[in-house]
Amino acid sequence: MRINELTFFRYIAASIVVIFHFGTDATGFGGVLAAGPQMVTFFFVLSGFVMGISYFNKEINNKSYWWARIARIMPVYILAIVLMVASSYLQGKEVNNLSLVLNLSLLQAWFSPHPLSINGPGWSLSVETFFYLTFPFLLYGIKSRNLSVKHMMIASLLVWGVTQIITTWVLSAGLYGGFPSFSHDLIYYFPLTHFCSFIIGVYGAMWVLEKKYSITNNTISLFIVGISTAILVILLNNETEISNFFELEFAFSSSFFAPLFLIFIIAVSICRSKLIRMFSARPLLLLGEASFSLYILQIPIHQIYEKYIVSDLGLSPLSNFTLFFVILTITSIGSFLLFEKPAMNFIKYFLPTFIRKTANRSN
Repeated sequence: MRINELTFFRYIAASIVVIFHFGTDATGFGGVLAAGPQMVTFFFVLSGFVMGISYFNKEINNKSYWWARIARIMPVYILAIVLMVASSYLQGKEVNNLSLVLNLSLLQAWFSPHPLSINGPGWSLSVETFFYLTFPFLLYGIKSRNLSVKHMMIASLLVWGVTQIITTWVLSAGLYGGFPSFSHDLIYYFPLTHFCSFIIGVYGAMWVLEKKYSITNNTISLFIVGISTAILVILLNNETEISNFFELEFAFSSSFFAPLFLIFIIAVSICRSKLIRMFSARPLLLLGEASFSLYILQIPIHQIYEKYIVSDLGLSPLSNFTLFFVILTITSIGSFLLFEKPAMNFIKYFLPTFIRKTANRSN
């Protein structure tokens, strides 16, 4: 089961991350349009949801499962590291060997101060790898204990609640050291801090698979998706007001909005009207498929853009960012079609067959 309508929203979320990193001053955007860190929570919830949809009703074959995971993230991830390391050497900057080892092994998010080293956005892939490692065990635990959807909802919200209590306590009790610091890395990048988002996504998949709702009415679909979107936008635009109301500091970009992102994901998933299915149109689907390249390559492409393209154009800040964003999007589509997809197919299908045949010949 694949819900193509969700794919385009990956591009929207990745674009907001790019705006957060490079375009807030130029565009003047704030709130939801500059909520880059919060969009990473969306990726984590969506990851749990998609994994649950894909694997809940079938047995996981460990070999094919891991080849699929490696094929999905490693080619472009390694490409970004190579570009960043090359850029450092060309600029005469020293590359920290420990940071490089941690990045190559996808462990950087576990160790402060390395989460943002080499290629900053890569920290989320370190977290995703932890999700991939734990998912078969999580799925086994759910099935072996025959957890109902209701019990999974309670468990996922409990884990989320405990996580938010801990992060809120650290922020509100004067224990937070700001950026950069160990406490910052623990709250915002540490994999266990975000595990609740992934679990919530898995719960959402269980709910969708059990309920099997399919809303085909355009008006009702628009209402459901519109309401879930409006709630998200309103809350993302009013984080300061939320903190002031409760007189607490919340880690808004550390899984705080995970339940609301799940509501939005479920809303899109169950609405099968023609209006919502427009989001699965091939051009939008392609943008969504290229969103991983857009997300992970944004910093190396920005460095190339700043050094070789924009320096002599004399553009205004807004025109400068717009041109960069267009180039990044086009580059990401090219990366997906010409590198990411072929490399994914090579690792997922050809390489295991080649290794197996080679092993058989040697025996």
